[in-house]
Amino acid sequence: MNFGRGARLRAVLLAGLAMAAAPDTAMARKDIGEAVAAALPKAQSYMTTDNCEGALGQVSPIVADKGFATLDDRVRVPFLMIATLCEARGNRIDPALAHARAMTAITGAPGVAWSLRFGLELDGGRPADAVATLEAMQKTLPDGIDAIQTDWLMALGRKFAGDQANPAYRRFLALLTASPRAQDDVRFEGIRLSYARLLLASGDRTEATAQIGALHSADLLRSVSLDANLRETLPAAFDLRAAYQREIGELERRSLTRPGLLDLPIRIAAAQRAIGEPEKAHATLEAARPYGVLEKQFSDRESKLNWWWDGLARTYEQLGRYEDAVAAYRQAIAYGENGSGNISQTVNLAYLQSRFGHHDAALETLAPLGAEIDKAASPYGTMEYRLAHGCAAQGAGKLDLAQADLAYAEAHAGDHPEAVTDLQICMDRLDAAAATMIARLADPERRIGALAQLSDYAPPPANLPPVPFAAGLAALKQRPDVQAAIARAGGTRKFDVYASGL
Repeated sequence: MNFGRGARLRAVLLAGLAMAAAPDTAMARKDIGEAVAAALPKAQSYMTTDNCEGALGQVSPIVADKGFATLDDRVRVPFLMIATLCEARGNRIDPALAHARAMTAITGAPGVAWSLRFGLELDGGRPADAVATLEAMQKTLPDGIDAIQTDWLMALGRKFAGDQANPAYRRFLALLTASPRAQDDVRFEGIRLSYARLLLASGDRTEATAQIGALHSADLLRSVSLDANLRETLPAAFDLRAAYQREIGELERRSLTRPGLLDLPIRIAAAQRAIGEPEKAHATLEAARPYGVLEKQFSDRESKLNWWWDGLARTYEQLGRYEDAVAAYRQAIAYGENGSGNISQTVNLAYLQSRFGHHDAALETLAPLGAEIDKAASPYGTMEYRLAHGCAAQGAGKLDLAQADLAYAEAHAGDHPEAVTDLQICMDRLDAAAATMIARLADPERRIGALAQLSDYAPPPANLPPVPFAAGLAALKQRPDVQAAIARAGGTRKFDVYASGL
């Protein structure tokens, strides 16, 4: 949560102001009662004009007064609320957090106070404290942690990257997997898998198996089947195609109970494509076309519209309808992404164009991103751009451009290791690609992704050309050094999702 700007601050600010009703002076000690009654309306006036420093000038002396603790709770809460918001707005995290904690120590403190405390601990680099706050919310508030947006919870999980032995991380995973939200929000699936790994590492195979059994994501179950430590938690006859079919059924169930989420039909169509049913995917997406009578149907339309077009483009691609796929991607690009220029579908369109042999067109598509990509995209997104651009440049015979992309990718391999391998394959650098693949197979954090890439899959429909690095990947898999690394990593699998069985 960024308290310096954005919708989150405004939403919390409005909620805080709504609570800050002028107190009855009878609630206050006589010696500061008049100051309290005078200060709050002035502070409110400053807040309505976004003048936090003026508001702090009114509330800070009251909060610092030794008599503040003797005031009625209904008086203290609005003062602490304004102090918290405005100290945070000035990026003074420590005093803001002190005020937020004082507020939540008051019996019956409102949920917005807890949300502020959690947000400050999250942004202030105190993940263990944020977990303790979630636990306190779950015990204290009637709705538990429901007020905390899922995006914030996922952000907290990422704060433990590299520190997953922290006991607070395990408590965090336990709390979230027990939450009712975990039953209905697909984003909690990864949380379940992370918790299962921790449980298994600590010797609790029974509970780890239960967490794996609650997974609906076929992609995650595929990862489990490739994990030498976890695969025994799956049935011996695990069938990936059947897993996708179960996932489709679960997503369809959720879409009936939550018809206002565009994300669900997008996910259903992705699973249908995964098992070679693009006609069904097309029907799924068209039934949810978020225009006309359905334009106001979906609460997540603004954030998911470009991904609806992305799904439609991928479906047209699988159907061999190249021009329709290009047009769908261009619709997504025109719409934008997260309120700014579109990166994801621009890169995806370039991949499509290269796959169909239109390398110069792919370079033209990517050209508007080139100058600003390092600033506009995430590190992962930048690597996707470099992969798409490098493969297109190689295909177009512009080897100097491809070499520049490869040099960047190899220097930033930690941002997206698979992209490095793929670009090396695109450029026919098979010795280098073998080295990076072997390194990924030896790395516990990257091993499963490498095994998934090296596993055998049913060939694409005959009307589709192969992806630019398909032949190179097939050659890589036959190398003795790569095969030995695969064996050390636990082995690959054959996934024939277009026909029943594994």
